[in-house]
Amino acid sequence: MRAFTFLLFFPLVSSLNAQIVNIENKRVYDDTSGWYGNLDGIFSFVQNKDFLYQLNVRARIQYKTKKHYFLFLQDFVYSGGQKVYANSGMGHFRYAYRIKQSHLKWESYFQTQYNQILRQRVRVLLGTGLRWKFVKKEKINSFFGSSIFYEYEELQAENEFNDDFRWSNYLSWFIKMKQISFSATTYYQPLLSNFNDFRFAGQYSLYSSLNKELKLKTECSIFYDSRPPSNVKSTLLSFMIGLSYEFGK
Repeated sequence: MRAFTFLLFFPLVSSLNAQIVNIENKRVYDDTSGWYGNLDGIFSFVQNKDFLYQLNVRARIQYKTKKHYFLFLQDFVYSGGQKVYANSGMGHFRYAYRIKQSHLKWESYFQTQYNQILRQRVRVLLGTGLRWKFVKKEKINSFFGSSIFYEYEELQAENEFNDDFRWSNYLSWFIKMKQISFSATTYYQPLLSNFNDFRFAGQYSLYSSLNKELKLKTECSIFYDSRPPSNVKSTLLSFMIGLSYEFGK
């Protein structure tokens, strides 16, 4: 088990955390029971006409048995100087129970977050639903999940808030070869009372092994909100490329 991971990313397009948090790429996909944890840290600064720095801290703790699964995530992002380009934070807790000996799990989750760029003062959600592993092979795993969640959101404007129920659906693929691994996750979350109000997100990552410890990571993300808050773009795009150095057992 890898005990610690430190990531250095060099963003080519400014990355913004959107409303939909990709939990799929935070899981550990193997049959090993017990504890797993890692910490990702990013710090960078540029001094030109203005001083700009970026800080990103991510933590993950996972515990699993054949029947039970626990996951805790924390994510903090700040990028700016004289002007703030990104300021967001998120905490997520998830529990899953395997139904008999099947590939079905019943999941429940709680999440709280904020995002200054999206004018989000606070967002809290509580949800539950099913997760199905419909492809399980040595090098390929694929999952489909569907759940209902309650969402409460306060925006940075007077009398702007959301108090709704949404239907969350996702499809994820994980392919692991000897030197290359690929992951893809796509989310679709319509409002239960109005399917014209929906959110779509996709995150697609490619890892290439340079040697035993060093990997090159390329990641592309897209987020679309059919009815975004006022003065917020409906579509957000990001692209990142960087190095991942891993050590430990």
